[in-house]
Amino acid sequence: MRLVTEKFEILSGGNIYQVRATEYLNGQEKLRYRVSVNDSPVCVFGWNNDRSRFTIMHDHRNPDIPGEIEQAIAGRLKHISRMKEAA
Repeated sequence: MRLVTEKFEILSGGNIYQVRATEYLNGQEKLRYRVSVNDSPVCVFGWNNDRSRFTIMHDHRNPDIPGEIEQAIAGRLKHISRMKEAA
């Protein structure tokens, strides 16, 4: 699988956040995204069935991202993954 990095902006609270998201499959063939916000350390997003959206895979290595930013990124990742499935 060729790694693809999507670049997009999120607007929240009058601030613009630069986001880079690189898709990959984990060892169980589940889609994940390595996400960096404003060149921050990378955090991992994965699908959460309970929330029916992508969420941060919480672990000690992931930086804290405010909830509204996480939700905006999650929405964009869902859109990206749907577009790729349709292609």
